Order: sequence, then structure tokens, then C-alpha cells
Amino acid sequence: MRRHQSAVVVAGWALLNAVLLTVLAVYGENTLVYWLWGGVVLLLALTAGLVLVSSRSGPEQHTRYRVPDRGAAAVPAAAFGFVLVALAFVHGWWLLALAGPLLAVAAALAVRGTTAREE
Repeated sequence: MRRHQSAVVVAGWALLNAVLLTVLAVYGENTLVYWLWGGVVLLLALTAGLVLVSSRSGPEQHTRYRVPDRGAAAVPAAAFGFVLVALAFVHGWWLLALAGPLLAVAAALAVRGTTAREE
């Protein structure tokens, strides 16, 4: 089962949404909500099936991706941190509490970097 973990994750999301749909049914929600949420559960279940089929058909795709540059791993964290800083001007200064640690992690990744482990 180790090779098909991605399909298990998507199927887990489908199962979680099915449980939430059941909770909505217990509370007696509108019929349109059942159709919409049921469509989401169906799409997630189909996606889990497609992911499982694709992972079985192409095992050569299961490779370990490495960041080629030592400081390149800091770019996504820094970008998201700066987006949070910009949003703090609009939505409130409390977002700086989220942006600060994220930018600190990005700085640590930029200084320390990530090294590719040899197998």
C-alpha cells in the first residue's frame, strides 16, 4: 500500500466529505445543499479512482524530487509570508503573527538550505 498513498489521501477526503454530508442530512439542510455536497463527494471519489489507476500504470513516476539550489526551498515560504504581510495592511495586524514565523522559517531555509540525500 505504500506505493498508492496518494489515492488513499484523496479517498480520505471523499470519506470526510461524506461524513460531513451525513451531518448535514441529520440537521435537515436544503435539498440543493445535498446535491452540491454529494457532487463534491462523487468528484473526490472519481478523482481517487483516477489517481489509483494512474499510480498503478506509471510506477516510474514515483520519484523523489529534490530542490536543485540550496536556497530555493525558501522561496515559497517567503512568498507566502510576504503575501501575509501585504494582507496585514488590509485585514489587520494580527496576520503579522502568522507572517513572522513563516518568514523566519524562510530565512532559516535560505541560510541553511536543503541538501539532497544520496540513496
